[in-house]
Order: sequence, then C-alpha cells, then structure tokens
Amino acid sequence: MRVLIRADASIAIGSGHIARCLTLANALREDGAEVVFACRQLPGHLLQRLSDQGYLALGLPDRYPQEASGAGIEALLPWQADIDALASALGNERRFDWLIVDHYGLDARWERAARQFADHLMAIDDLANRPHAVDVLLDQNYSAQAQDRPYAQWLEGACKTFLGPRFALMRDEFQCQPIVIKARVERVMVNFGGFDAARQVYATMLALSDFDDLQVDFVAGLHNPEWTAMSEQAKARPNWRLHTLVSDFFGLMQQADLFIGAGGGTTWERAALGLPTICMTVAHNQQLNAQLLAKAGGHLYLGAHDTLDPQRLVDAVAVLRDNRELRQSLAERSRALVDGKGAQRLAVALAAPVLALRQATERDARLLFEGRNAAHVRQWAFNADLIDWDSHVAWLASSLNNPQRLILIGDTPRGPVGMVRYDREGDSVEVSIYLFEGHAGVGWGQVLLASGERFLRRHWPDVRLIQAQVLADNAVSVSLFQKAGYAQAERHFQRVLNDE
Repeated sequence: MRVLIRADASIAIGSGHIARCLTLANALREDGAEVVFACRQLPGHLLQRLSDQGYLALGLPDRYPQEASGAGIEALLPWQADIDALASALGNERRFDWLIVDHYGLDARWERAARQFADHLMAIDDLANRPHAVDVLLDQNYSAQAQDRPYAQWLEGACKTFLGPRFALMRDEFQCQPIVIKARVERVMVNFGGFDAARQVYATMLALSDFDDLQVDFVAGLHNPEWTAMSEQAKARPNWRLHTLVSDFFGLMQQADLFIGAGGGTTWERAALGLPTICMTVAHNQQLNAQLLAKAGGHLYLGAHDTLDPQRLVDAVAVLRDNRELRQSLAERSRALVDGKGAQRLAVALAAPVLALRQATERDARLLFEGRNAAHVRQWAFNADLIDWDSHVAWLASSLNNPQRLILIGDTPRGPVGMVRYDREGDSVEVSIYLFEGHAGVGWGQVLLASGERFLRRHWPDVRLIQAQVLADNAVSVSLFQKAGYAQAERHFQRVLNDE
C-alpha cells in the first residue's frame, strides 16, 4: 500500500500536525506501507526530521502568489496553487492508494482535485468548520465524541468517521501502565508544544518560582523566543532542568507527578499515562476540547493563556500538590478515554479497501489449530472444547475438499490477522470469523468481514444472504455484525447481498 501525507509544520502552525501524522505513518509502515510526505518549506518546517526517520519528504513552496500575507493558521490556502505545487513535487510518482491531509487551510475543493493522486482520501480535522470530500475523517478530540454529529453538515457522500480519543494517534509505548499517584507532587513537567510560540514555558517558569520543593522539567521546544531568559532562571535553581527537545519524552512523562501544558496532541499521551494535568490553551482550536474534557473530569483547565491571571496557575499547583484524591480522579477519568491503540485502528481502517484474502491450504493447519484453540476464541464458540490435533487435521482436509466451504486467511506484512469461513447452502451462506492472538480490539474483524464479502461476491456471485450465529452475551460480536450492516433476526444476524 502506498500512502501520501499532506501536512505542514512551522513556528506559527506548530509541530502537532506533523507529529500525529508521523505516528500514523510509523504504524502504516509497520504494516508494510510505503509513506511519502509533502510539506511546505515554512520557517520551522520538519522536512529534515521526516527524512531522518526514513521517509521521502517532498518540499512545497513556502508561499503562493495568491496567498494573503499574515493570514492565520486556519485561513484557507489557494487550493489550486497547492494542488499544482503537489503535482510538480510528485513528478512521476506512481498513484497512491491513500492520500491523508491534515491541514486547516485545505477543504473539499482541494480534496476533490487531489483525487488525481490517490484512490482514497482521508482528512484529519479538529475544527468541524469546513466541508470535506473524503472517504475517511478522523477527529481524535473529546469534543468530537461529546458533541452530537459535529461533522454532519460538512461531509459529502459516504464518509466513515472516527471520532474521539479512542482513535487518538499515539505511539505504541503509550499502551502502558499508569503512573503511580503519590501522596504529594514531587516532580512537575512543563511543555507547550514543539515551538511554544506563545511563550508559555517561560510564563509557567515564573509562576513556579516560589515552589522551591518541586523538581521541574521544562521542555521548551525548538527556537523558543525566551530561551536566554529561561536559561538564566534555570541556572539559579538546582531542581530545575531546561530542555530544548528530549529523546525520550515518554520516559520523562513517566517520571512526572503533574503536567502543565497546552490542549494539543500531548493531551492524550498524558491521559494514557494517567498523568494529572493543568491545562492552558494556546490556540483557539484547543479551547472547546479543553473545556469539555475538564467538564468530564479529565484535567484541570484554567482557560486561554492570553487571558489567564498567573496567580490562578500558582493556586492550581498549590491545590493539586497535596491533594492526592483529586489527582487520582483526574488520572482515572482521563485514562478511561484512551488505550493507546488509535494509530493501529486507523492503520487497519486504511488497509480495509486493499486487503486481499487468500484461501487456506494444508500449510495453514498449525495456524488454524492454534487460532481455533485460543482462549479468546473458545470463550465465545458454540463448542468451547479444545480441539485435538488429529481431529483438526482431518477437519481441515475435509474442508479444503468441500466445494460448499470457503476458508479465507487475512494476511498482512506483519503476519496473518484472522480467519473468515463461509459455509454454503443454496443461495445463502453462514459466516464464521475469529482473529488470531494479538489482533483484537483494533478493527480487524470489520476489515475481514468486508474483504470476505468482496471475495464471496467473486467466488459465489449468486449468493444472496449471509447469516451469522452469535451467542446472546457476546457483545463484541454483536457490535461487529451490526457495524458491518447485518440485521439481527430472531436468533442470528443476516445480511442480504444486493447486486452491485
């Protein structure tokens, strides 16, 4: 699978768009995808960082002739100029399977034109204020989950939406155990993004100057405008450590008892760790999410940075420092929203249109034997007994010679993910499905059903009905078949196949 990502970073825009796209790119690459980035060469661009991580990173112009000077980060770009620049940068690159766009300045007009580069399009958004013409849309913020259909008026045609922090694009390391909530805060971490153009690391440094007992890690980011002043402040306090960037941001977060920062991408990293947070927003697009997350008890939100009385931050630190119960509540409520598998879920969703199943062979005997006998499969099987090897081998041999049975394996570059089986009687089939160990919870079930249905239409084009038997208390399977378009009959699910 080939994927093109269109996103920008700059001192004004920040690094968040590139950071979350890079996380998704890494997940896609682990699944065997080839990923290319296209980014404008704005002041503070991260093209070299992308190249250093092994990606082809194409540079686009830093300015277009039709572009208004001094426009904000949410202002629309001249979309045709950007399309032309992208076409020029791509040159003779082969067509992509997916184009992912993460940019406030590009809307449905750009997306329609971008169909010339890719078969499928995905947009990453968190504003819900402009039209999209894409196949998949991701908004990983809590505000997207808490509001009623925030993108209903903005989507054209059939678009699959992934809304809320369950789909937050996070590195695998954040599938982790929570930090221990201590009786008293000993160590604080402060970070306001990759560039901190709002100068909030320095403002926080001044607010913490009277807390002599706290160890503090200030991660100031690249090209911080207050670096000299902060360096002088840090020299005078042995408990303070000032960093530009850190190679192990996750490890530094694990050591903290309290985080002070903005409402951007690290929101969900903090939540996954159960790291109590004092949040101040540094951009307009962060405010709604920060407010709603605070209302849900996920963090302490003090408001927008440019209207904040510094004494409120001092008071908030003083309150949380000794209040273990409050910090425990913040940790538990935020952690309940994320599990760190969002990037894997999106990578699986993007693989869905291009995943090809193969028919099982005798060489799959061991794979199917271990898959069928796995505890998570037997738990919901109508026959929960262990199958012995000789019986399994005989069953597989018979099945492979049965013209009324299809056994299909979903293979990826990482290895096989699951099995889907169809047993035919007349113009209807019964479907059975299970995932192999380690592949549950990220969407492979839906992908296998969709891919299996495509295979079924080719192999048995006269089949008109698919049925599935599900135990009544198997909530996961019930949800799986409902999402796949199956209607629940009295004791089973069924799906009528229409001609396409």
